[in-house]
Amino acid sequence: MSDPSESARLAVDLRQSLVRVVRRLRATKGFPLPQAAVLHRLDRVGTTSIGELAAHEGVRPQSMAQTIGELEALGLVQRAPDPTDGRRVLLSLTAAGAAALVEERRQRDDWLASAIAEQLDPAERAALAIAIPALSRIADT
Repeated sequence: MSDPSESARLAVDLRQSLVRVVRRLRATKGFPLPQAAVLHRLDRVGTTSIGELAAHEGVRPQSMAQTIGELEALGLVQRAPDPTDGRRVLLSLTAAGAAALVEERRQRDDWLASAIAEQLDPAERAALAIAIPALSRIADT
């Protein structure tokens, strides 16, 4: 059985490192966090409502409506009436929104690939490759 104090130390170190990596990824050229969250959610789930997006993101529908308005003004999101409920509006990505997401991901992947190539030696890159499946299992719990 593993040492609980060792797991606790690993947890703190991992959390701190992940926070720093995520901050660096967010600092790359991209969308503000609320907009990025909406775009990524629409990309994953497809068409949805403002209320469902707000509930998923833990924000008020009014705040989500503002974010949607900004994305709509940029041509990244479009509204359409719900065919089964005339009172509801459904949101989806536009072709420009999907393309912008692809570009944002490319920029983040490029930064990360560059950091890995420049900062890690071959043994560290191999260790990272081994750690990725374990991190994925942690993320899936």
